[in-house]
Amino acid sequence: MNKKWIVPGVLVFVLAMLLTACEKKIMYVGSDFGSKVKASYKLFTGTDVKKIKLKSGETLVVDYKSKVEKGELTIKLYDPDGQLVKELDTGESGSEEIEADKDGKYKFEITGKGAKGSYEIKYSTE
Repeated sequence: MNKKWIVPGVLVFVLAMLLTACEKKIMYVGSDFGSKVKASYKLFTGTDVKKIKLKSGETLVVDYKSKVEKGELTIKLYDPDGQLVKELDTGESGSEEIEADKDGKYKFEITGKGAKGSYEIKYSTE
């Protein structure tokens, strides 16, 4: 075996591994302003996060809609301890009322895997 090809071969392998782990956003237009987060995209592979500060006993009112033309999209809400509170249905619209049982920062985690489409999340507290 020719030793001069070992170093370039290892570099190509490492580069390929790094590129497969990267987020991909093609023709992605998104906004995160106030109590609304939305995006539309031709390709979305990765994760968007929106954090919300809530107090125990507050009710989070969430209106959402998403369109999934291909790939996978998940929208999940986690509590301050990282426990899943709610997974929203994708490919449709809906409304949820979720009562906070702890003070702290909750987070929406929107994850795409080769997804094409859009999502929009609006929320308020009561």
